[in-house]
Amino acid sequence: MQRTARSLAFILAPAALLLALAGCGNVPLNNSAGGPQAVAAPAVVTDPVDIYVAQSQAASGLNAVTVPGGVIYVQRIPVLTRADLTDAAAMVDQQGQHFVGLRFTDAGARKLAAASSGNMGRMLALVVGRQLVASPRITEPLNRGVLAFGVPTQQAALDIAARIRGEQSSAQPVALPAVQ
Repeated sequence: MQRTARSLAFILAPAALLLALAGCGNVPLNNSAGGPQAVAAPAVVTDPVDIYVAQSQAASGLNAVTVPGGVIYVQRIPVLTRADLTDAAAMVDQQGQHFVGLRFTDAGARKLAAASSGNMGRMLALVVGRQLVASPRITEPLNRGVLAFGVPTQQAALDIAARIRGEQSSAQPVALPAVQ
């Protein structure tokens, strides 16, 4: 995560272009009468996206969440929400590892920096809808306005990034540049 977070800032600009292109709406089609007809894009159900500080130890005021291999304890109030995000992209590095990269607004970047600086060793629990999709451990202050976390497959990265963006489908993953 550390290496990816550092290089993420350099590759999210192309990802933003891909996201903007993927958001194109109506496509004219010919109807049976022979004239063009605009077909509305299908309605999108937008799941809430929240990021909470979490830890592996039980404490007062935390909610227990069962995860594969145990339980994590999550704060009740998110430190970041969908409103704090500007982009979400599926990515793959030179070794073929898959990631989801998140880019935050200026205000979101400040919240991320404060939350990560004050909670080293804890986790950031990313919840989409009511589903915990990732809980990366905070190993350093995240002060560049980006967060990347590993996922097991390309399809998982595509699906999670699309859900975070509020879309039903997703584009191809963005390739991460090699880290020197």
